[in-house]
Parts: sequence; structure tokens; C-alpha cells
Amino acid sequence: GDKVINTSVPDPAAGGRPSTATPFEQRQRVEQSHAHVVLSADGDDDESVFRAAKAEEEAARGEAAAQRQVLARVTVADPENPEETLEFAVVEPFKAIKSKDDLERFKQSKSYGLIKDFVLALNDSCKGKKTRDETRTPSESCQKIVGVLNKMSSWIDEIPPIDQPMRYGNRAFRDWAVRAEAELPALVEQMLPEALRPAAPEIWPYLTASIGDKTRIDYGTGHEQMFVCFLAVLARLSFLKMEDAEVLALYVFKEYLALVRRLQLTYKLEPAGSHGCWSLDDYQFLPFMWGSAQMINHASLLPSAIHDDLAVKSNADDCYYFHCVQFIRQVKSGSLAENSPMLNDISAVGSWQRVNNGMCKMFFAEVMGKFPVMQHMKFGSILPPP
Repeated sequence: GDKVINTSVPDPAAGGRPSTATPFEQRQRVEQSHAHVVLSADGDDDESVFRAAKAEEEAARGEAAAQRQVLARVTVADPENPEETLEFAVVEPFKAIKSKDDLERFKQSKSYGLIKDFVLALNDSCKGKKTRDETRTPSESCQKIVGVLNKMSSWIDEIPPIDQPMRYGNRAFRDWAVRAEAELPALVEQMLPEALRPAAPEIWPYLTASIGDKTRIDYGTGHEQMFVCFLAVLARLSFLKMEDAEVLALYVFKEYLALVRRLQLTYKLEPAGSHGCWSLDDYQFLPFMWGSAQMINHASLLPSAIHDDLAVKSNADDCYYFHCVQFIRQVKSGSLAENSPMLNDISAVGSWQRVNNGMCKMFFAEVMGKFPVMQHMKFGSILPPP
């Protein structure tokens, strides 16, 4: 251990006499002395120090956001109050959820409320509606988004998977993702009207973040959630309107789902995270949520119909929920009780309304409420940081 030494340095704790304390004891006294100075600096207690530290942290966060380079300024009509305008100082989107405290702040933030309202508006627009509907007319804006998604899908044909020993994670996906990162900025900018094009640098990163991770060669609910943010940003800029909700949920999202399913199957993407989306599906969440909304008040089919082969096959093109069950059956062996236990349990619920209510709660708890998913969320002027 430490030897007792006789130092010539006066020790205040020993009345100014040279100390005979061990080095460890001397260090301990110094640390206690420092702690006392810090705690008494603002007058009295731990609470005041805590408040001062929080204030300093908030000031630092505000300063960091203010220092971000403003790339352009864009003014649009407020979607909720058309007589008012919104001005955005366009920045490159950045991550801001770096701790559990940040996540809790996010749950109370304006951006969380905007995304939640958007997701629930699309959920409501699906109620009782079929995925296929000849009478549904997409707006020009919706058609432009689908055009970009179709272009992205065409790159899969040009970049085939490579021969490799690993079953999962085909490295050709990295080439596809590099192509997407190179071409999407211009494609998104061209999609926008002239007045919104300066905002493109804050829009396209949400789309590139929705296609999977090129390093890990995986895909999960966090990527799906980023596509929702891409649409929410476009809605906040009034590129998309309230009346587009049904088309966004049942046509635009369908095309996005077709794209990522192709990516998952072609390049054997790993499911992101350990839960495989909590046993609903290895990759997606929203098609189950919005698909259960589609089935509300269905004349004959109950949630237990997912165990009926004929019901699944005949409804897969008209309802996301059955489409997803069909996909699971195609890519996994065994029964739903074995490969999708939670989906199997949900099938015992008596009504689609109850299933949908549960799915909505689950999305905000297990996707938007979980740090491993939301740490990748991006913020800017359109979806401000918490």
C-alpha cells in the first residue's frame, strides 16, 4: 500500500503542520475540498448545482444549433394556418438524440408531435380502404415521389448481388447505396417546385436514411420511420397537402414498401436490431398498423383470418396486413406461432379496432420511444431538434 511520508508542504487539514497522510489520503482530501468549493459556489445545495449544469447544457445545445451553417432560407404557407407563413433556415440534417435524456426531451418536443400527428392522420385515412383502388387519383406531388422510388428500384436491376459465402448481407448493396447517395440529391431537387429547391439539402437525407445501412447491410423500423419523416418534411413545406393522406398511406408507401422488399430479398439485408421488429416482421411495422386500420369494420374477416391460407392469398393485394403475413410465409418456414409469436398472439384479439389501437400505442412505445432506434433520427429547421 501507500507508505507514510513526511512532506514539507503544510496541510490545512493538519492545522498547517507538514502532513503525515498517505498520498491516497491527501488526494481524497483535495477531491473533497474541490467538491465542497463546487457545491458551495452557488450558495448551498446539490439542486442549485444541478440547475446550473442543466442551464449550461441547454445553452451549449442552443449555441451548437445556431452555429450550424445555414444553406438557404425558404418561406412557405403554414399548412395549419394558410394566412400565416413559416420560414426555415435550411441546414444539413443532424443527429441530436445522444442519450436517454435527449430521447425524453424528444418525446415532449414539437418534432415528436408533428411526426405523431402525421402518422396518425395517415392511419385514419386507411380505415376501411383497400390498397388497390382504381378511383384513387394521386396528386402531381405524390406521383413525383413515386417516380423517384421507381428510379431507385431500377438501380437494383443494374447492380446485381455478388457471389459470396455469407448468407446475409450481400456486399453489392453498398454499391447500390452509394449510387443512391450520389443521385438522390439531384432527383429530390428536380422533384420540387422552384421555390422549394433551396430546401433540398434538408430533405433528401431523410430519403437516403430510409433505405438501410450500407455499413451493416441491414434494414429495420428506424429506416422505415425515416421515410415517414421524409414525407412529413414535405408536408410541412406544403409540397404535400392534407388531402394527400390516403394516397400517401396506400399508394406512395406501397411503392416504398415494394422498393425495400426488393432490397431485402435481393441483397439479403440483415434485420436491424435484435427483436426483428418485436416479432411482427423482421423489417417493417407501419404496414401492420395501417393494414389493421384498413380492416376496421370488415364485413367478415377477423384478425384470426391470418391463419387461413385462402384469406391471406385473396386479400394480400388489398390490405397491407395480409400482404405482410404472406411475405412472412414466403421467407420463413414453420407456423406463425413459431416464427411470429406476437403476430400469432394478436390474431386472438376480437376486433380490428382493438388491434389498430394496440398497434398505434406499440409504434410510439417500441419505435419512436426506443433509444436504439431513435438515436439515428435526423433534425434540422423543418423538424427542429428537441
